[in-house]
Amino acid sequence: MDLSPAAVGRAVSEVFDGVDAQPRIDRLERGFSWVTLGVDDVIVRVAPRGGPLDPYDPEVEAANLQRVQGIVPAPRVLAVQPNPGNPIGRPFGVHSRVPGQVLRLESVTELRSEYTAAAADALSRLHALTTPITVTDAYDAELDRTEAAYRRAAPDRHPEFEAALFWLRAHRPDCDDPAVWCHGDFRFANMCWTGPGELGGILDWERAWAGDPMCDVAFTRRFSGWCSVDDSAGYGHAIDQKRLAYAARFERVRSFTASMRALRAWLDGRSDDPRLLTIGRRGEQAMKTELDWATD
Repeated sequence: MDLSPAAVGRAVSEVFDGVDAQPRIDRLERGFSWVTLGVDDVIVRVAPRGGPLDPYDPEVEAANLQRVQGIVPAPRVLAVQPNPGNPIGRPFGVHSRVPGQVLRLESVTELRSEYTAAAADALSRLHALTTPITVTDAYDAELDRTEAAYRRAAPDRHPEFEAALFWLRAHRPDCDDPAVWCHGDFRFANMCWTGPGELGGILDWERAWAGDPMCDVAFTRRFSGWCSVDDSAGYGHAIDQKRLAYAARFERVRSFTASMRALRAWLDGRSDDPRLLTIGRRGEQAMKTELDWATD
């Protein structure tokens, strides 16, 4: 992967007319997944060779972003290069910048209720985007994808994970409500703010899926700290407590495939980032204690 200004400038200019031949590049710290670059006035998301969300496909993320345009604030897709045969050497997407900045939960000490209300409102609008399949069908499809990701990624078998998958299939809700478009990673760290309670954009749409809205609600309660959806106020949709309890376990199980894929990328030599090894080992340890409900 070549992230030099010359290589990035050539690669991006081949698909988007709006950057210099030697652009200004800022490496943005957006976690352990995509390589996210600020390139002049646009954002370039480069697919790594391996990582927690492997395989990486900029066309999938582009389709997710295009689906929610005009519904919630999010980056616009400017161009997609799915072919790795470019000067960077990896597929990438070109997106618009969204206004505002990403904040840390602990840095916000005032007006927290305004941020929470704005996030709940955005999630409400997203969940108004229904799909042709039912919640039950969405769970079945995602459980199949989760198991397939496990089979590809797991260096060793994990009895706790397999027991949890079995439990999820056996207790899957029967719900004929239409599945809605879910973000899949809806948390404070994936939001840009222009002011207190003023949402400039929602980031990181690669895990978006047609699913149960209770999954996004459950995700906020585990991963978004004080900026979570705690009740229907502001969110505007009914919260089904039984489905919510199932969704919390479903999201926890699904999240463990990320640590498995991170470890697989490191073991296969597709990445030499030692953080992936740490993520993988911590995931293995957590499975033994956090999935005990399945073996019980």
